[in-house]
Amino acid sequence: MKNLFSVIPADFFKPLNSKYKDQYADCLLEIYNSYKSEISYGVDRESVVSTLVEYFNTRTDDISFDDDSSFEKDSRTKAQKTINYLKDCGWLDFEEEKNYLQNVVLTEHAVPFIRTMNDVIRNEETEYQGLISQIHAVLQNEDLYSKPYQFILKNVVNNTEQLVSSLKRLNISIKKHIDKQTKNKELSDVLKLFADYNAEIVSKSLYRLKTSENVGKFRQSIKINLDRMLSEPSILKDLVDGYMEIEQETDPDIAQDKIIEMIIDVKSAFENLDKIIEDIDRKNNHYMKNAASRAKFELASGTNQEGKINAILRYLTEYSDEDETAPEDLFNVFVQKFVSEESIKKIPEKKTYEEVASINVAETLTEEEKELKKKLLQDKQMARIYRKKIEAFVMERLGLRQLIMASEIPVNSRKDFETLIYIRLFAIESKIYKVKKTGQRIKTEKCEFTDFEIIKKNGGEKNV
Repeated sequence: MKNLFSVIPADFFKPLNSKYKDQYADCLLEIYNSYKSEISYGVDRESVVSTLVEYFNTRTDDISFDDDSSFEKDSRTKAQKTINYLKDCGWLDFEEEKNYLQNVVLTEHAVPFIRTMNDVIRNEETEYQGLISQIHAVLQNEDLYSKPYQFILKNVVNNTEQLVSSLKRLNISIKKHIDKQTKNKELSDVLKLFADYNAEIVSKSLYRLKTSENVGKFRQSIKINLDRMLSEPSILKDLVDGYMEIEQETDPDIAQDKIIEMIIDVKSAFENLDKIIEDIDRKNNHYMKNAASRAKFELASGTNQEGKINAILRYLTEYSDEDETAPEDLFNVFVQKFVSEESIKKIPEKKTYEEVASINVAETLTEEEKELKKKLLQDKQMARIYRKKIEAFVMERLGLRQLIMASEIPVNSRKDFETLIYIRLFAIESKIYKVKKTGQRIKTEKCEFTDFEIIKKNGGEKNV
């Protein structure tokens, strides 16, 4: 398989990557368009010079052809040196005529590149339906089956590739419009964007492709004729012979494999057209919905909080300090009627799965470790403070007595003081003891608290 850079000259893209790429690209297009009325991509040098002189007369910038050491100001000199430069890079060539005149011709590599440049700039829409009609008509024409490869299959393959490529290009352009749609746009820009979008995207030909001239109407007939090419030996033989003649293939088996591959590719392309059109519809609906949401928001923006304040301030500036009158509806509270769906859309959660480094093996405890762990759990359980434990502590302190003072319980640590607090708290629901506040303050080295009585209940009594 040939490589692109093994076919084109080494400096071929140099003009389009230079400091003056705009001028060189414009000159190539001027030369290409001037050849439309000619019988070939060549014309005498003086005509090309005149064309470029007219172009450079419209520009005020200068061009340097010697590494910015000197700049050309004269339009004719610019034209002459531009022709020579493009010739050196492989875009142009010179031919000498019998009358000693020199013709400037576009090289065979330059023509398809300039034609593509022209198509990109004009951004003309492909007539999708026209391509499908051509494919269908060619396959239906019995007179063309005398040379089915040259007259039918080759054209069908080229038109199918152009159709699929054009639809994919349309799909990409919709994504571009979605990306740039209404970000930081004023309402007038949003409405203008609707008009531009309908002109560029929601085209008449695409509309026909989905409605009155739906591709489904032609698909079955196209598939039947393609299958016929494979099933009828005479047509298949003519296809193989035509392929060997046009493509200069000497092996008939390879030629037949290529023919079968081409037919299968065309059938697959028509099967996938619906998926491409569905994706275009999905993106188109998404764009139109978002653009409409943006327009609605801009129309309703005057009723949000910021809009209300701005309206009040703008209105008040119209009145002097002495004028205290104001309309009754100045401070009306308007209802915000529109909420963008994008603002409440749930953010999708992304799940990630990391590779497990290793699997931990369960550890087996020895008897000594088990006893130690058991003792630690018991100590932890004993350290917990709960109602029954506090009640048992109180009954131990009361003994045979009916009443003791809280100040009689020694407080030597933070835990002892916490015990006094829990005695007060658990007394509310305790059936064993109650407490009664006193006004006496107790102050020790460790703490200070209001003393209270701890009284043994005789059944049915309540805390005081």
